[in-house]
Parts: sequence; C-alpha cells; structure tokens
Amino acid sequence: MTESRIARRYGHALFNLAHAQNVEQSVWDDLVTLRQALEKDRRFLDLLAAPQIPDEDKRRLARSVLAGVAQPILRNFVLFLIDRRRADYLLDIIADYSLRLDELQGVVAARITSAVPLIDDELKTIIARLERISGKIVRHRLEVDPAILGGVIVIIGGEIIDHSVRHDLMRLRDSLRAIKVHQAA
Repeated sequence: MTESRIARRYGHALFNLAHAQNVEQSVWDDLVTLRQALEKDRRFLDLLAAPQIPDEDKRRLARSVLAGVAQPILRNFVLFLIDRRRADYLLDIIADYSLRLDELQGVVAARITSAVPLIDDELKTIIARLERISGKIVRHRLEVDPAILGGVIVIIGGEIIDHSVRHDLMRLRDSLRAIKVHQAA
C-alpha cells in the first residue's frame, strides 16, 4: 500500500471516530498542537517509528508526552499507530484529517500567487470570486513570485486557474509558432 493510501486510510478512521463522538474540532485542535511540536522537533516521531525500540517503551513515551492532550481519542489513536507500526505516517494522517474537516465545514484551501504583493482590496475581490465559484469558504495562502510577471495563479481544490502574464505570453508564443508563413515566390 502506498504511503498516501495509508495516511488516507488512517486519517479517515480517525476522522470517523471523532465525527461519531462529535469532537472533530477538539481533535483537530489537539492535532494542530501535536503537528506543531512534531515539526519543531521530529525526535519524538523518529522514536515512535524506530524499529529497534520496543513497542512498550514507545507506548510509555507516547502516554507521557500526550498526557496533556484533551481528547482520549487522539491518545488512543497514537497508541494504535504504534501497535500497527504506522507512527511514521502521523504528519500525513494529520494532513488528511485537515482535508476531511475542511470538507465537513465547507472550507477549501487556495494558494494565490502574484507577481507583487496584493493590496487588501485586490485580495478581497479574488477571495470573493473564489468563494462564489467554489461555493465554499476559502482559506488562502499568499505567495509572491516575480517570475509570473503580472496577474495571479490560483490553485484551489486541485484546480489551477492561471491568469498570469507569463501564461498569456506563452499562449501567444505558441499561437504565433502555429501560424504557417508562406514565402512569396
């Protein structure tokens, strides 16, 4: 089974458990805290994934580290991952859970890239249009890439909307190349 399929399967299982108990947001809050800690220092995750460390030692470590976690579902889930030797997928599982929670809440992530920083009015206009098109609340991340020359590129829900000057110039170049010019005899 591929890594992404494993993460999706376990992310789905965790989300279903949280949904059944109506604690999706609380579990997500705990997952965010856990993700931040893991991204700051991966040693905990490395220890949980290390095959040379006995599972009981891993479980004891996980119990002590996760003692402050509010949701028992998450503590038990991490212990389950240790038992199944899947702890190394934890960050990918968290990412999958995030997507599922967004879907439930009607939220879609968008990456907006512009050649220069956008002013507030421009950003509000773009967000409003994306929300109208998608029918969802847009959570956005802004990036600046001078290489696009002008305009914006939006990646939303797996779809790319390219309104950059670079893209327009490439299309113009391609259409000019396709024109056959006849020489005068």
